[in-house]
Amino acid sequence: MLAWQLGRNDQTLYTDHIKKAADFLVNYPGAPFTPQERWENQSGYSPATTAAEIAGLICAADIARHNGDTASATHYEQVADDWAAHVQGWTATTTGPYSPNPYYLRLTKDGNPDAGTTYNIGDSGPTVDQRKVVDPSFLELVRLGVKPASDQVIRNTVSVVDSQLAAGHPDGRYFWHRFNFDGYGEKNDGSNWDIGFPSNPTEDWANNTTIGRNWPIFGGERGEYDLLAGDAAGARTQLANMAASANDGHLIPEQVWAPDFPPAGQPGFPLGEGTFSATPLAWSHAQFVRLAWSIDAGHPVERPGVVAARYDAG
Repeated sequence: MLAWQLGRNDQTLYTDHIKKAADFLVNYPGAPFTPQERWENQSGYSPATTAAEIAGLICAADIARHNGDTASATHYEQVADDWAAHVQGWTATTTGPYSPNPYYLRLTKDGNPDAGTTYNIGDSGPTVDQRKVVDPSFLELVRLGVKPASDQVIRNTVSVVDSQLAAGHPDGRYFWHRFNFDGYGEKNDGSNWDIGFPSNPTEDWANNTTIGRNWPIFGGERGEYDLLAGDAAGARTQLANMAASANDGHLIPEQVWAPDFPPAGQPGFPLGEGTFSATPLAWSHAQFVRLAWSIDAGHPVERPGVVAARYDAG
């Protein structure tokens, strides 16, 4: 995608790098199964990872065709089209507890989102039914042009994610958690995160484990979705919320204290301000810049047009 966005389609780059990467994707055993999804601690079928793979292959196909490699271009497109047709079936449940209508999961371990397959969340989280774990990252399907913002399963998942993971004012001031039962954060008294604490975590998220708080980066990702959904004002609000999370040195943190878990709001733990997590978080800053640039452009600037055109994503 980066090569496509930069207009780098020369033969040497294609042969030495792009073709090798695309061939790896299409030949990986079980693909689009990934051994490590976005948060670096789970394998499975991830809507976010699958979106990136689809978009990457369509961009690779465009560059391949520019270099006269029509056979590879056709193959990459065929694989991407197959994955685009099946991503909902692999990762959107119709039997989950949060809605009677389909919604995307963080991931499935087996490509069967209606099965009650369990996995350990990792990062001090419990072992839970995959249908109970949602994540804002599914919006990569929209940002990268695989699904339109108006898609009904996308819209339903936005509602589910808001009901499950949003915390704070209705305007989103305090953003969203990464996913249900996230243990990647300080203990419930605000003391430092201790991986592996407790030894037997349960779904009693607030009282029996370490707690992942809210991530400003999701404000930027939601803002890009807002732009594609025709809500420019919402995108500007998300940009302002991200800016408000910065410290006195204008550094945006990984996580902020959120009102749904202690000790947020107590002295020393101000709502909406950085936890003891990484500050600055480079990709939070990159997301802030990307949203600001996208607001100026009126659309997400990193969305590959060749992908959105192929899948009629608007």
